Amino acid sequence: MRPYLTVIYDSFHEAIVSRVLYILLLALTLVLIALAPLSYDVKRMVNFNRMSIRDVPAFVQDLREAANADEASPGKRLVAMGNDPLKQLVQSDPGKFTAAQVNDVIDSLNAVLPKNDFYDEATWKDVTLGQETKVLLDKGTEGLSGDDLAYVNRLLLRDAFPVHLGNVPAEELYLTYPLMWAPVPLPITRELLPITVKYVLTGFIDVFVGMFAIFVAILVTAPIMPRTFEPGAIDLLLSKPISRSLLVIAKYIGGCAFVFLSVTYFLVGLWLIMGIQFDVWSPALLYCIPVFLFQFAIYYSVSSLAGVLWRNSIVSIVITVLFFYACFGIGLVKTSIFEPFIINPTKLVRLVDTDEGLVGVTQIGQFVQWNPNLRSWEVVLQSDRRGPENIAMQSIMVGPIYHAPTKTMMYLQQGGGMGPRRMGLSGGKFMTAKWSGNWVAETGASPPTGGSWILQDSEDNVLVVGSAGVFLYQGKGEEKKTKILGFDIQLGGAKSFERIGPDGGVPYFPPFAAAIDPASNRLLIDNQGSLVILNRDGGKGYKVTKQISREEEVDVVVGLTSKVAIVADENGRIEFREADTLELQQTLRPAGDTPPSAIETSSDGKHVAVLFHNGTLWLYDIEAGEGTTIDNDASAITFHEDQMLVADNKNRVRAYDLASGEIVETCWPDSDWYRFTYDWIVQPIYYVFPKPGELNNLLKYLVTEESTTSFQGPQSTGDLREVRQADNIVMPVVHNFIFICVMLGLTCIYVSRLDL
Repeated sequence: MRPYLTVIYDSFHEAIVSRVLYILLLALTLVLIALAPLSYDVKRMVNFNRMSIRDVPAFVQDLREAANADEASPGKRLVAMGNDPLKQLVQSDPGKFTAAQVNDVIDSLNAVLPKNDFYDEATWKDVTLGQETKVLLDKGTEGLSGDDLAYVNRLLLRDAFPVHLGNVPAEELYLTYPLMWAPVPLPITRELLPITVKYVLTGFIDVFVGMFAIFVAILVTAPIMPRTFEPGAIDLLLSKPISRSLLVIAKYIGGCAFVFLSVTYFLVGLWLIMGIQFDVWSPALLYCIPVFLFQFAIYYSVSSLAGVLWRNSIVSIVITVLFFYACFGIGLVKTSIFEPFIINPTKLVRLVDTDEGLVGVTQIGQFVQWNPNLRSWEVVLQSDRRGPENIAMQSIMVGPIYHAPTKTMMYLQQGGGMGPRRMGLSGGKFMTAKWSGNWVAETGASPPTGGSWILQDSEDNVLVVGSAGVFLYQGKGEEKKTKILGFDIQLGGAKSFERIGPDGGVPYFPPFAAAIDPASNRLLIDNQGSLVILNRDGGKGYKVTKQISREEEVDVVVGLTSKVAIVADENGRIEFREADTLELQQTLRPAGDTPPSAIETSSDGKHVAVLFHNGTLWLYDIEAGEGTTIDNDASAITFHEDQMLVADNKNRVRAYDLASGEIVETCWPDSDWYRFTYDWIVQPIYYVFPKPGELNNLLKYLVTEESTTSFQGPQSTGDLREVRQADNIVMPVVHNFIFICVMLGLTCIYVSRLDL
């Protein structure tokens, strides 16, 4: 054993005495010194900005109604004390707001915040004040000035307009650095700081360590193998009773020691800086050390084989670099060309069974209908959102639902665009697509503020759940029933959406989750960890009948039947609760920690299907109390009568009979040339080829503890319905480990047969 330890030590010493190592350590030290002063500061939020108002037109409309009312109200006082531009906007109806008009509203709000006579008890008598507001008012506002007074007035406005201003945080974070002229405001809260730091840190170390440090390590360690077989060196080694294969492995381990030393030094330094300056002590950052060591081991196995074959360090470096580009190229063809531009944009993410045929919605928002004669999906509604999914799918399509009495599909299309979503300019659309020999789409009325869910009850009424509660869609009403929710409604009025409750529990802050039980027409809503049951109140609308607080405030999707309420959270947990009391019955995790994307319930309330972002489809039989994994490649689901329709990533749709569990029908489209190329050429090559680049997914998982990647970027709201890519963190490790073993095995076999 001692001779091999000596070889490892010599290899380690050879890397240590290299000048490149000292240059690299110096560069890493300078980077750590530059990052050390970076920190953050917390200040109270005493002003409004463009992100503070959820819907500016709706907010101004509320102010207009308050200003025209006889009784005193916060809205009327705000208009009276506001700037002239705000008064002009309230007096007139500009229709579509411009950016300048939005700024006028923001400036008017900020102008009244420093005024010490803004609050009086009579004006706010009908407003439910928050606990913090009550405490500050009890202390008195007479002696307040500056930021203290502005903060109290901002809280008063938040309590008066919870739907439009309720999302304003109590504090604001600023990035600080000694060389900055002024602190940089951060668009995150204190709760989001740890995960944001982890994401930024993941990208930084992936580029700086994963590329720069490993490339330098290849340059330093490339000569180790060729020098081993130089005349004199190999003679001395073979004069000892050692195995040639073990000699190669010992040299290989010694070369890996260089990366271990450099990466450990840098990551420990980052760990200390993030912990001291940002109070983010993440042990997972230290777990990344073996990940980078493993990534280098892949490249070094190629370098070692090239070194013993040609015994030239330059050739070894060139071969390793070519191998890097080969891995990069194969991954680029699959994940950056075929999938985002060709495969994923056509993937079905919604299914709707209409009287006119089976309709699907693709990932970029196009509507396609199954043509059984041509065995293909035909585009029936064009979308203006075209391109790869990380560009085109910049918003969530809510729905569609099929309204049989009017032969119309209805859906909500949230605002998109290349920039971040502005909560003050919602840009959402209520869309209808009517059948008249073909599907014809029209833009309907503006949806309620924060409209996030569109549901249909047993009486074919269409409900939209928004930030202010539940709204009934009335539309033009030519073909709709006149008796809705048990009472007559004048259809075709000025308003297309009528609020029908509830009186308490609002606003709902996106992303919230909602579901309906088609049997009883009850609603289940999860809003920031608060789980609520809404019942119909004698035909007058909805009221809260049960409300509880869940243990964790995480993003969820929900489902509701007459017996159980289902809550699936972003950590992969599925909670089954009693439908009336919401008492927890059991918790399951059928897909590990993969987050769900949808929950569907059958019309008879006997089955619940949960679709996860990694393609797992889990079907639960409520009466039998058993769950089964139906598919591992599903992309969309829906129930139709006694069947469950399932679409997979190859755009096949299978109809499962719920009673027998058998497949009774399959819609299988013919493959075109690009689908054939992807399925039979690109994917097989990618599967068998090593994947050192995909270790980044493992790195991200260790640091952020998230196994999916959202395509939304700065537009992400956290809604689980957003397009996400499930990261496979196990198979790349297995494939890369097999590749290392094969390369080292070939190297050992060659050296064993070499005539030295």
